[in-house]
Amino acid sequence: MLGVLGLPSLQAHEQKTLSVILLEDGAVNGNISDLSFVQGNAMWFKMEDGTENATMVARLDVNQDGVFNASVDFESRVMVETCELDENGSLVDEDCIVSSTYAFASNASTGNYTYWILRDHNDTTTTWNYTIYVHEDVHEEEGPSPGDCFGAGCDSPITTNYDGDSNDSSNEDMLQILTIIAFVAIVFLSLSIRKDRLESKSLDSVQMNEDE
Repeated sequence: MLGVLGLPSLQAHEQKTLSVILLEDGAVNGNISDLSFVQGNAMWFKMEDGTENATMVARLDVNQDGVFNASVDFESRVMVETCELDENGSLVDEDCIVSSTYAFASNASTGNYTYWILRDHNDTTTTWNYTIYVHEDVHEEEGPSPGDCFGAGCDSPITTNYDGDSNDSSNEDMLQILTIIAFVAIVFLSLSIRKDRLESKSLDSVQMNEDE
């Protein structure tokens, strides 16, 4: 228990996924300029073009040089609208896919990324170009601002705005304190029970000697 209490409290960015729906006339997606799309987030490409014999491939310019390079950039496998399943619900063709996902690294470069959707239908390829902006994943910590006065020499006390994170931190501290108290109580209770048992055995031994 003490070992668990000693572990630092870690906060990690919760990965969010942007859905990019691939249709017959192009891609439809969410607000790719939204500030919430940051490093560590993912793009999910889903094929929804029901045209017979139509397939699609998604490419992403990972190194942001403006051109696709298979050795350093992302390219999905060929996607179709549906995959054939056998009577057990398993894929007839294990290489068949209807979607593909690319997750940006947590330290990915910020800025615009170009991505291409290539639609192939009866040996005719159509390419659509798009961009997505990846923002920096910033975790700001509350603290005094430049010019803030605190201490005995200040005319008025510091006022603090309510912060849900601070409240959570207080709750965690209280939980740790209660856990420590419970642990100490368990130790003392165990010692008390052991002492009572020893005294009981001692009394039993004395009683047996008197009976003899």
